[in-house]
Amino acid sequence: MAPSVMSTLSATYRSRHKVLGYPVDVVSEEGALDVVKAAWQNEKGIHIVTLNAEMVVQAQENQELDRIIRHAHLIIPDGAGVVWALKLAGQQANRLPGVELAEKTLQLASDEGRRVVLIGGKPEVLTHLETLIPDRYPGIKLVGSQNGYFSKDEEDEIVDALSNSEPELILIALGVPKQEFFIDRWQHAFPKAVMVGVGGSFDVWTGSVKRAPKFFRQCNLEWFYRLMAEPWRAKRMMSSLPKFGFQVLGASLKGSGRKSTDSDSGEDKG
Repeated sequence: MAPSVMSTLSATYRSRHKVLGYPVDVVSEEGALDVVKAAWQNEKGIHIVTLNAEMVVQAQENQELDRIIRHAHLIIPDGAGVVWALKLAGQQANRLPGVELAEKTLQLASDEGRRVVLIGGKPEVLTHLETLIPDRYPGIKLVGSQNGYFSKDEEDEIVDALSNSEPELILIALGVPKQEFFIDRWQHAFPKAVMVGVGGSFDVWTGSVKRAPKFFRQCNLEWFYRLMAEPWRAKRMMSSLPKFGFQVLGASLKGSGRKSTDSDSGEDKG
């Protein structure tokens, strides 16, 4: 008998911790894929969030994004800042980059012959991907796609067309927070789909954007490489990353202070 989604998620939630109040599931790639498998086996739609420092700061300033993150079924530590915060709090954690998890999910979909929909990206990038995905993952049933250049008024018609194919995996590359808003708005229309916001993954897979070399990834400096390669990100990153860092350090110092007080109090009682 296939494990239920809830039993699989319950096991995952035992490894759930918090970063600045936001839940993070400290899971391995294998554990995350087990959640995806269980969702498919039970024909149950779920939402996976790939959490990083920028998203946390945006959520602090946007109640809608805040709610969506907190209610996601699986929240993986995508960013180096999130992993750093977890480790500072004494939790063992490793990065689980969203782009890599999405690739593994595509491979799993290929192995199991699952129906896949792609949403987002530039028209030329998506056209390239429509050829690349079936070639790279021959078992996949690519049943629909839509580039990222559509208005909110067009969403009803687009979703109606895509939902008719009953996709089981939907990768949404609209950027944060637009992709999270889209998932939240339309998850009900795809009751059997695992939905994942994948940011710029389409650009990486088609070679439109080069991913950081292995050295940068191993040193948790992928964000720095992206900043060098795409300096237009500087204003946004230089605003959110220090804000996140100072908050994490402040929370860590408060935690240390409480531990010290508790320890002193214990000694006095002795």
